[in-house]
Amino acid sequence: MSDDRKNAEDAQEAIASYVTDMLALEQHIEKAVSGQIADLGDDEPDFVRELRTVHAKCEAHITALEALADTREGSGQGIAGAIKKATSSVLGMGAAAVDLVRSEKLPKNLRDDYTALSLACIGYVMLHTTAKSLGDEPTAQLAQTHLENHAKCVMTIHNIVPPAVMRFLRDEGYAIREDQLAGIARTTQSAWQSEDDVTQSNEIHVGSYGL
Repeated sequence: MSDDRKNAEDAQEAIASYVTDMLALEQHIEKAVSGQIADLGDDEPDFVRELRTVHAKCEAHITALEALADTREGSGQGIAGAIKKATSSVLGMGAAAVDLVRSEKLPKNLRDDYTALSLACIGYVMLHTTAKSLGDEPTAQLAQTHLENHAKCVMTIHNIVPPAVMRFLRDEGYAIREDQLAGIARTTQSAWQSEDDVTQSNEIHVGSYGL
């Protein structure tokens, strides 16, 4: 086997491992969110509506990743071996990927959703970077699209956590100040705007980090 062929196969195997990791993680998230929607039923229509949006994105991502995996397997690009490792790999990606499927009150479920979706976002950053670095443009584009989708999902969960916490406290019998909700939203949004300023000032160029 020539070195060029071996290098190409190694590159495809590297991409395949990220693809199957993301497929396994998306399946974990989809299962958890589906269970939460079923548990809430008709009792919390506002929260269910937002969770259905997240769930639809996960389902679409799973379909796209499965199609990509099938295509790569059909072209002999090493996907089969990576699939066998995917579940154990996801189990090592963080407790949220494992602990999502459990019975919790809504605020803690949303917290875990947020954690898992954030994990998915950085996973797609890694897949996008790997695919771009190794010349796989279709996979890079898929990763970018999924990253953009889940970034929106993260913000969806971010925005509904404060009212979920307030509802939980009220249901537990606490006297809450509902008039504080708008101020809480402004405070958290301000924190994210500060992060945007940091991101814009920290652009990475060739020559940085040893590249």
